[in-house]
Amino acid sequence: MGYEVLLEEIERSGLDRLDGDVLEIGAFLGGGTAKLCGWFARRSPHKRVIVVDVFDPGFDSTTTVEGWAMHELYGTALDGRKQRSVFDDVTRRCTNLTVVAGDSTSVEIPAARLAFAFVDGSHVPEDVRSDFERVWELLSPGGIAAFHDYGADLPGVTRTLHACIGSHGDEIQRIWTRAPSLLFVQRAD
Repeated sequence: MGYEVLLEEIERSGLDRLDGDVLEIGAFLGGGTAKLCGWFARRSPHKRVIVVDVFDPGFDSTTTVEGWAMHELYGTALDGRKQRSVFDDVTRRCTNLTVVAGDSTSVEIPAARLAFAFVDGSHVPEDVRSDFERVWELLSPGGIAAFHDYGADLPGVTRTLHACIGSHGDEIQRIWTRAPSLLFVQRAD
């Protein structure tokens, strides 16, 4: 996942000046988390980057249209390493990081408001719906939520996001995509 695209949108929208913290649901190995932490530490050091992850590569049971099980893809990338150990090593210099280990559909998210959220957690439709709703209720006016795997090889993610957008249509200022599989939704002011 190219976090540079996320950072471009964050900068273009001035989210470092918007009220609220930053949330990442699904961090995997922490490379993107480190980029978010670094960017916000330079631009808005008072903002926290909050990461929610189960740190269990076997957790996501979804399968791509090509037949790849997500848990197998994660296991291959880990190559025998422990996900949390890799994440901790990659993010060890992140002084603005708060980690919440657990299921994003049920853990407490320690933020009153969010300026930005990036969701790339479980791809199970019920979990995608829960993540959208949890993020949306915390998103500041003008804030942006980004979702990975939109329009890609996990059609349940796309269908679920369409339903969520439909149920919040009057609260949405703007919707746009960035190839190959990012969806951005901005909350109305």
